[in-house]
Amino acid sequence: MVVLSKMDKVLKKKLIKIAETLPDEKIKEIINSIEEYLKNKNVKEMIEEDREWLNSNLTDFPEFDWGPEGPPKGKPVKYIECVGIVVEK
Repeated sequence: MVVLSKMDKVLKKKLIKIAETLPDEKIKEIINSIEEYLKNKNVKEMIEEDREWLNSNLTDFPEFDWGPEGPPKGKPVKYIECVGIVVEK
């Protein structure tokens, strides 16, 4: 549940009052603009978050504890440039 501050409630009431005076098409236009703004805002935030992650130091992690059984058994793989990961026999 979102708790609105007193200022938020005042702004919300003001927005509703204004919206009630607008034709439906204008309201749809405004909603589309707000949705586009939020989508772009989220993309920008994701880009910044990605940049921070990519620039972070990922070399100081402790060794992973696989438990008493050790790492799971599997086939060895190798990476070949322009081909991708290849499972060795």
